Amino acid sequence: MGIAFAVGCNSPVGLAVQMVGKAVDDVDTKNLGDELIGKSPKDADAKLGHPLNVLAQVGGSQKWRVYMVAGDVLGNQRYVVQISNGAISGVSKAKIDATGIDLARKMLLDQKVTGKTPKECEAALNMGSPLLTVRSETTGNLNQLYDARVIGGVGSPKYARLRFDATEHCDEVLLVDVSASAGKTPS
Repeated sequence: MGIAFAVGCNSPVGLAVQMVGKAVDDVDTKNLGDELIGKSPKDADAKLGHPLNVLAQVGGSQKWRVYMVAGDVLGNQRYVVQISNGAISGVSKAKIDATGIDLARKMLLDQKVTGKTPKECEAALNMGSPLLTVRSETTGNLNQLYDARVIGGVGSPKYARLRFDATEHCDEVLLVDVSASAGKTPS
């Protein structure tokens, strides 16, 4: 009979690593927020590089600029800079499909929504109305954010982000965990 060791997210070692990572994310994001909040989007570009995507709220005036995180070897972290009235109003650090549980849940969501319209996705997800609908200024694609916390309103923000193709049928689902934020967030 063999002995199994749990070194994942729920083990004491995994939890300690998560807590240290969260503390680093919090300090990192707070410092970035202190530096950028109230400034122009050009200042975020100067600090973080060319944005991967620029999202504009459908029926509203908010915008979000999405950037790579330097030193992110897995490529699953992003800085999200919120723009209100032409100035930076918030900075968040997010992780995409951060855990094995997220990947398994993402696959289940993919099966429910791939190829469906926004209305059909809303019905299939059973998560209520989208929290936010945005259109990418970079690609023209529609995106919707849903509250994807297992228990609504409890824990750090976790979103299901649905992207729709040019015909407005869902072609991608990501689970996004906001690990730290300064200023405003979309929740």
